[in-house]
Amino acid sequence: MRITLLHNPGAGRGKHDKKKLLKRLADAGHKPRYESTKSKGWKKALRKKTDLVLSAGGDGATAKVAAQLVDTGIPLAILPLGTANNLARTLGFLDSPKKIITNLDRGKKHAFDVGVAHGPWGKRPFFEGAGAGLLADYVREAKKEESKNGKRKKSSKEQELTRHLVRLRRKLYDYPAQEWKMKLDGKDISGRYILWEAMNIRSVEPALFLAPWAATKDGELDFVAVREEGREVLLKHLDARLAGNKTQFPLPMTRFRKLKVVWERSTIHFDDETWPSKKEKPERPVKIRIKVKSSALIILRPRNGTK
Repeated sequence: MRITLLHNPGAGRGKHDKKKLLKRLADAGHKPRYESTKSKGWKKALRKKTDLVLSAGGDGATAKVAAQLVDTGIPLAILPLGTANNLARTLGFLDSPKKIITNLDRGKKHAFDVGVAHGPWGKRPFFEGAGAGLLADYVREAKKEESKNGKRKKSSKEQELTRHLVRLRRKLYDYPAQEWKMKLDGKDISGRYILWEAMNIRSVEPALFLAPWAATKDGELDFVAVREEGREVLLKHLDARLAGNKTQFPLPMTRFRKLKVVWERSTIHFDDETWPSKKEKPERPVKIRIKVKSSALIILRPRNGTK
């Protein structure tokens, strides 16, 4: 196959560099073309004819690449090199990069729904989830810290996830609920929320399984929320996760097609990107619409992957 490899060279802790990935693809009988997602012209690489786009990196890099492939019919495969790898795990890319490459030619195509948010920015796709409150503020703080201090290089993925969970729990303890005006498929659900999330897959950064029954091609998103009365329940859930217990998210979720939100001032996240930025000064209030775009992305999943 002709494969366009879009690689985040900062992911994978140096174990999967450009030369190794290209060699493995060539050894498997493919014709790879390389582009770093850090380069200015990486989007141009997608204009050339290809049989498959292979994203090598974490959830952030994969989302950037996937956004360019919506409605194109060009299949996407993933080499999970990040920490949480929420999107890769959900889509069945559970093996090592070496095994995934070996089995690409025996892959099967699957349709994947995409969330779309309409607002002052126009429209933007998201693949894990979009939401506000506790998690959105935490994502913004984590990105700010990473930008200031750089990524931690010595800790393992498990240690990184534990660190995120500890800090998220600490923040949850006295995090204030905020007022939101929202309608879910026409029903008014306005109120005070510690967090709310429109989930496209089961989990969102940092590996929080908020929607355990979410499906990837049912034409719906899943709304998950925590009000004040759910604070203790969520604290106990995070405690169980930190203790190594595999427990399902204890609060209910609601499947939906359209969510209307009136934004006033709080941070909103779309996957691992936050809005508004410091440079953006949107007039208040802002009306935001979130909906699902059915089967908008094609995933090539290796035969030995799982749902």
